[in-house]
Amino acid sequence: MNYFEEFTNTRIKKSDSLAAGISSKVLQIRKESIQKSLKEFEGTEHRQEYVGTIDEVMYFDDAKAESVNATWFTFESTVKPIVWIANEPKTPVDYSDLIPMAKQNVKVLVCIGGKGKKMRKAFADVIKEIYDAASLEEAVEMASILAQEDDIVLFSPACRPDADVSFSEQGELFKKYVKNIENEHCQ
Repeated sequence: MNYFEEFTNTRIKKSDSLAAGISSKVLQIRKESIQKSLKEFEGTEHRQEYVGTIDEVMYFDDAKAESVNATWFTFESTVKPIVWIANEPKTPVDYSDLIPMAKQNVKVLVCIGGKGKKMRKAFADVIKEIYDAASLEEAVEMASILAQEDDIVLFSPACRPDADVSFSEQGELFKKYVKNIENEHCQ
């Protein structure tokens, strides 16, 4: 388990363990049962999910983060520079709460679809490098080129995807494209 996974799981365990502790008192559940459950907790697919490391760059699938708030929490728990892949929103989105976190954590933004107009306008003052990608596949390829050793490539949409694509479908595609890049590097 790498540092980010350990940190994220510890954070989740701490917040969930408080609720579990209170519930266990009310329901009179044995402490050992709670501890066993927390040790076996593996997280949620497509939520800060570690995909792999290629050339000292870690890739994370956060496709379930379809809101500014969810992406904010991911940024808040990240300790390395981020190459952020996000969806360009179809409707207006208020990014004001996310801007300070992006300024602190994001070094590159790759916007999927829409020529990045809304994202570029919102983040132009805090993220120096903003690129547009026509598809998620192109965004992953771009991010793999732009990322440097010890960076994190993070797919965290911050808004809902197109109506015909679910977050889980996007997450699976992200993982597939990362694995393709990994396979190319192994050849």
